[in-house]
Amino acid sequence: MGTAFLLPFFKGKTLESEFGFVNYYHSQPMNRALHTCAIPLLIFGILTMTYSIDYRLSILFSIAYCSIVFLFDSKTALAYILLFGALFCSMIISSSQNHPSIFSGFVIFLSGLILQGLGHYIFQQSAPAFRSFEAIFTTPVFLMMYLITDHKSPFWKNVQNETNKWKQMLNNEEKKY
Repeated sequence: MGTAFLLPFFKGKTLESEFGFVNYYHSQPMNRALHTCAIPLLIFGILTMTYSIDYRLSILFSIAYCSIVFLFDSKTALAYILLFGALFCSMIISSSQNHPSIFSGFVIFLSGLILQGLGHYIFQQSAPAFRSFEAIFTTPVFLMMYLITDHKSPFWKNVQNETNKWKQMLNNEEKKY
């Protein structure tokens, strides 16, 4: 993993700690499910918007995104390459009927954001952390890794320990106010 390059963007000091923070903010199962559904919508929306400008822009976005995900984990990057490929193919098929527009891409993207907001405010009953890098990369990588890996591994046990530390620390901060 190339997480050393990513550490300046983390709230925690390690990937396990960062994922512990993300896990704490996405611990409610319905919130996690809505985020898992929303991420492909967000990606599809961005691909649609960039494709409507120039197809090479969507290819560049895909390569850049998956390259950064590769710094987290190579298997997760492969999963995202497959996801981007499937979404890109479906966009090309749908664009053969009509040309995708920036507006339709924005509506799809906005739908994904609304799903995530519903997850946080209705089910998690807390506001999102509102950290850009976390929203764009860390949470989607966390959710994909969670879907495709064994949760009994030492890595995920460390993530759970870090989640408990974040929970305790953040609950203590809330009690101060």
